[in-house]
Amino acid sequence: MDAVEKKEEFSIDYNDKGVFLLVYSTEDSSADLLDLVLKELTSKEITEYDLEAINSAIEEKTNKPIKIAEMPTVEEVLLVPPKITVSMTRDRMEANIQIAKDKNTLEPTYEMVMEAINNSNVTYGIDEEAIKAALRVSSTDFLFAKGTKAIPGENAYIVQHVEIKDHGKPAELEHGKVDYKNLNLFTVVDTGTVLAERVPFTNGIEGTDVLGNTLPPKPGKQVMLPLGKNTKALGENTVVASIAGQVILENGKLSVVPTIEIKGDVDLSTGNIDFVGSVVVRGSVQAGFTIKAEGDVEVYGTISGGTVEADNIVVKAGIQGMHRGQIKAKGNITSSFVENAVVSAGKDAVIGEAVLHSNVSAGKRVLVQGRKGTIAGGVVTAGEEIVAKVVGTQMNTTTKLEVGINPMLREEYQVVRKELAKAETDLDQVQKSLIFLKSQNIDDLSQEKKEVLLKLTKAQFPLSAKVESLRKKIIDIEQSFEDLKTGRIRVSDVIYPGVKIVIGSVLKNIREEQKYVSFYEEDGDIKTGTF
Repeated sequence: MDAVEKKEEFSIDYNDKGVFLLVYSTEDSSADLLDLVLKELTSKEITEYDLEAINSAIEEKTNKPIKIAEMPTVEEVLLVPPKITVSMTRDRMEANIQIAKDKNTLEPTYEMVMEAINNSNVTYGIDEEAIKAALRVSSTDFLFAKGTKAIPGENAYIVQHVEIKDHGKPAELEHGKVDYKNLNLFTVVDTGTVLAERVPFTNGIEGTDVLGNTLPPKPGKQVMLPLGKNTKALGENTVVASIAGQVILENGKLSVVPTIEIKGDVDLSTGNIDFVGSVVVRGSVQAGFTIKAEGDVEVYGTISGGTVEADNIVVKAGIQGMHRGQIKAKGNITSSFVENAVVSAGKDAVIGEAVLHSNVSAGKRVLVQGRKGTIAGGVVTAGEEIVAKVVGTQMNTTTKLEVGINPMLREEYQVVRKELAKAETDLDQVQKSLIFLKSQNIDDLSQEKKEVLLKLTKAQFPLSAKVESLRKKIIDIEQSFEDLKTGRIRVSDVIYPGVKIVIGSVLKNIREEQKYVSFYEEDGDIKTGTF
């Protein structure tokens, strides 16, 4: 096919008759023009040319084409397929195609590429669309396959089901107000409460490299159950409390302790305490604050106008009641002194130095036997015995001692009597209603009255059983009162006038100072004996 290469200074016509040079009028030097012509011929791979004819055409500038060479004969070239190489990354997670081609190679086809891939053992993650797209733009180096990475397993972790409180949140009252005496500082649980659960680790998901090899995942890590004191594992992954108490977190472990320890005072910084175990207060219980514990309470300071209810109570620095609050124990109460307070012990009240202007009661004994050992003012009551060094004062301060009466038993007696009265009234009403309904012809009763009759009949039996049970309980309590008549009052130093002594139901006024004496009831009279 004819072709003309035209430049600004000359043109070369390539045709079947030969190669013709046409030089235009130009101011370029002959040497520069000769170089340009020769470069053009070389680019066309024409190496055999007539140099004299070229120089003549340049010199003469005839504006006529001059033949300067014969057209070379075109030899038939056999094109070969390109070299296609498959390479992989070191981890065999990616595979690439490299295509080496030149003028003597065929254009690569999709089939050629796929043949190379099939011969390479790459079987996984082949992206056929990516191969086709690369061939369309004549790309010679492209990614054609990607493996799937293994997904590591997730580590096990702990889910806590209880909140470990660093600081309290005041209890909310009505109208948006808050109660700063109830801070909810402590996390308290019952036996068997679920404290935490472990979410197990996972093994992960397998991966595959481009050769089709399975890649094992890295499994997640195990985490230990946070088992501390008084906790146990339930199954493989659950932590429960083995006792009732306060939950604490120590060194990553959950423990349940039967004791709450307050480092300072029970005041606005702690709020009121309500705990299923025992409570130790290193400071004092301030006025208006309350401790309720199912275990024991030990106070290193004083109870100053506060309220404490527990199993046993120990107050090392004394009880200053301030005419408010109440100290109540199911078991024993021990204190260095009691002043202007209400104190009630189910068993013994052991007071060191003095009971002053207070109401102290104990189911068994009140013992005031410290260095002073004084009871002055107020009322002291015990089921079995009162023991003191000094009772009353030289100023004849009114003081009352009662024994042979268990205050808690008396309180229970009153409650049971009220329950019995109500139960007897209810039973009487049921029985009267039954008598009335049964006096009528059953067939004449409406459906509603028949249902009432059935309900009353069913209610009669448990009410009768309740009445019998309460009557028996009253008899038992009254028998206990009889047993308490052996109560005694013992004074190891002196008892002053102005003191009233009650043993059982017998009263005696002390009208003169007496020393080293004891008092007991005999034949309806209060007798005096030695200490």
